[in-house]
Amino acid sequence: MAEAEQTAKRMVPLREGLFRLPRGPGDPGALLGSRCPDCGAYFFPRRVGCLSCGRQGLEDTDLSTRGKVWTYTVAGQTPPGSLIEAPYVLAVVELPEKVMVQSPLADCDLDAVHVGMEVEFVLVKMKEDEEGNDLMAFKFKPV
Repeated sequence: MAEAEQTAKRMVPLREGLFRLPRGPGDPGALLGSRCPDCGAYFFPRRVGCLSCGRQGLEDTDLSTRGKVWTYTVAGQTPPGSLIEAPYVLAVVELPEKVMVQSPLADCDLDAVHVGMEVEFVLVKMKEDEEGNDLMAFKFKPV
């Protein structure tokens, strides 16, 4: 019975629609964005209309898994109900598509974080749901 429960366990997004789970070994997953087929602008999170040219009906696309810290802050308090314990770094990461993504940083020395630091997308287990599935969220970590 325990073996059957282990195989039934799976990864589930903590919040649907922001990222896709890995498709197989070696695939880290990806942030889900939108791309305008007319002007080429990218957006995160996904949207229906282009803020650059006004086109309706954008294409869904995976965004780059690497970027650079554009700005950041070190949070010294844990907000009520948060799954992250203080202190932690909350960064705005600029992706090559010129998309800005707000994200906590994982596995980083608070004193080593700096603007321009290269980071990469990772999925992290935040907790388990009632069925024992891993509830996953995205973060970025130093390269």
